[in-house]
Amino acid sequence: MLRSALFAFSLFLFATAAALAQAISGRVTDARTGQPLPFVNIGVVGKALGTVSNEQGQYGLAFQEKLAADTVRVSYLGYQPRLLTLRQLQEQPNLALSPAAVALAEVRVQGKSRTWRDRQLGFSGNSENSTLSLEPKDLGAETGTVIYLKRKPTNVLKANFNVAYNHVGNVTLRVNLYRLDAKDHPTNEKLLHREVILRTAAAHGPISVDLTPDNLLLSENFFLSLEWVGGAGADAAALQKGLAFSAGIGYADNDIYYRVTSQASWERISAGAVLAGMQPKLSFYVSAQD
Repeated sequence: MLRSALFAFSLFLFATAAALAQAISGRVTDARTGQPLPFVNIGVVGKALGTVSNEQGQYGLAFQEKLAADTVRVSYLGYQPRLLTLRQLQEQPNLALSPAAVALAEVRVQGKSRTWRDRQLGFSGNSENSTLSLEPKDLGAETGTVIYLKRKPTNVLKANFNVAYNHVGNVTLRVNLYRLDAKDHPTNEKLLHREVILRTAAAHGPISVDLTPDNLLLSENFFLSLEWVGGAGADAAALQKGLAFSAGIGYADNDIYYRVTSQASWERISAGAVLAGMQPKLSFYVSAQD
């Protein structure tokens, strides 16, 4: 009996060592300065295998043999993305990203006769009973909603997020605004020109983020999301159970999409034919002038 137990324990240690050997760990830095890059997205494109670097540029990613030839995308705002296979990343886990050429912002001139009105765009309900959580498999998980403009152009001033409850304490989130494709599905093209990192332990209620430094005068609908990039002990299961945002059901356009980690495919949340075509609504909205 003792010999069998020791043999089983040896097999456990071997399996554990083998699993650890399959982990990729590395660091992402600026190719020009050598400084670490925080909150870099790293993941297999279109698959549920990804993560985000920490504030020291360090990251850890599982290696899956079946995905060894798949493309990994490493991306960070203001830098040229890197594309390589998962096998190549395993062999060379330390990465350097080169700064991208900075495009000059488009200048729009608005006639003085225009009357601007304050407006909230999106669903602003604040419920603790109807909620929606992130669906995290790892860092880089995010969820958000399409924001439809009423008038164009619209000057986006603030992004607002209604927390239904937060039992995990400090959490670090990234605010993202993405361009939509022709079918109003979110792309990976960001409309912000800077990293907007939100650190919060708010247990309930609205969180507002000032976007006036970005001079967002938009003439297109867009996708507003929150991405989990740190905090909560980097425990995906705890985050899914312990953090939720206010939601609701209605007829208004409020398409919700999510992805489970960095570089994964976007998935749409739908209530289907529930309640004669009514759809779920997520309480992410913007304060704007149009």
